[in-house]
Amino acid sequence: MEGNLPFKQKWIHFSFYILIITFFQCSPSYFPNEKNSSNLENPFLPLVSVSLGTYLSPSRFDAYAENNIDWNRFLGTWYEIKRIDNPFQSGLTNVSAEYSLREDGNIRVKNQGTSSMGPTTIEGIALLPDPNLGKLKVSFLYPIFFGDYLILKIDRQGYQTALIGGPESNFLWIFSREKTISQSIETEYTLYAQTIGYDTNRLQKF
Repeated sequence: MEGNLPFKQKWIHFSFYILIITFFQCSPSYFPNEKNSSNLENPFLPLVSVSLGTYLSPSRFDAYAENNIDWNRFLGTWYEIKRIDNPFQSGLTNVSAEYSLREDGNIRVKNQGTSSMGPTTIEGIALLPDPNLGKLKVSFLYPIFFGDYLILKIDRQGYQTALIGGPESNFLWIFSREKTISQSIETEYTLYAQTIGYDTNRLQKF
């Protein structure tokens, strides 16, 4: 059943799954007792903890994010060449991601793909915790849950290809401005991701 869900529903289901886990990780005192009754007075505090927890959470892969990204050149449409499959993209093919500037200065994210039910789209927001660091905090349930997207490698000359990683070794994408990529660049990106700890054996084209 999960594989037949539309893209948006997969993202929401996955986000709520992570939300529940993070909720209890960030709020160990969620269940009120005599020593801690403040949660009864302000029921939004655990939710704030979840939001801050996912926004501020570090990753061991942060150290590999590129520096001094020209975000204006990064904007636009990227096509997914390969990915490590994940719960919110299961069953999707022909995936693309479009990044555009919002009026508030943040980045709009529009992900598209094709499932067994046809074309599907979901939109979210990306924040830059540090504009000098190649790291996006992306939320499709803003402002509750944020996921890390790290620019691990990028074509500095033309901004035509990019290696994108997540906070765990099982989140990895190779992107291109075109729907194809040279074998040499694909191999370069794959080997680099492997050397820094990503599970590249699971990298596939969909």
